[in-house]
Amino acid sequence: SLGRITAKPIFSKLSSPYFHGAAMDGFAIKAEDTFGAKEDIPKRLKIGNKAFPINTGQPLPRNTDAVVMIEDVLEEGGYIEIRKAIYPWQNVRKVGEDIVATELIIPQNHKITAYDISALLEGGIFDVVVKERPKVIIIPTGDELVPIERAYSLKAGKVIESNSWMLKALLEEAGAICEKWPIVPDKYEIIYQTIKEAVETDAHLVIILAGSSAGSHDYTASALEELGEVFVHGIAMM
Repeated sequence: SLGRITAKPIFSKLSSPYFHGAAMDGFAIKAEDTFGAKEDIPKRLKIGNKAFPINTGQPLPRNTDAVVMIEDVLEEGGYIEIRKAIYPWQNVRKVGEDIVATELIIPQNHKITAYDISALLEGGIFDVVVKERPKVIIIPTGDELVPIERAYSLKAGKVIESNSWMLKALLEEAGAICEKWPIVPDKYEIIYQTIKEAVETDAHLVIILAGSSAGSHDYTASALEELGEVFVHGIAMM
């Protein structure tokens, strides 16, 4: 799905994380058991009874709601000694901290990135509905154009055909599937027939390069008008 466009909003099926887990190495405890702990009045908790060894990422044991870091305790004789109170859920990754089940992960019309893929998987999404990649046909026209295969035999009045290559690259960067057709000469019948063949394919878009101005050999606009309807012709620009 990388680089594809979502066809509808995507909502998570799972929470991430889906359990309360330790965010630090240390001991899982009940926070209220540490209330009142100070340097000169430490709290002692028995390991295996009120204090449970835990590593980062492991689920909290039942009846615990916090993790005291290993660096903050003194372990001695089956007990840990705590000299500073901690609050409930301290050093804990709670259920849904990253993603909550039913939460919107990605909206419609969104281009999926590498980071999105990670979020989708964490949310329990393993298949996504994406829009079809647009198919584009590009047709360069003009008697003056020379294909790149004959670029080393240029004569005065001839130019290398490069615009279709640029457009193809731009469209492919945007996610389109592009098909570049051979150069069409400035002959009305050939331009008309080529456009007709192109629009009868399964392409979503046909781009014709050149031939729509007001020169004596500009036939593109009239060919399009005969095949359909011209909505816009001419753009004022510098």
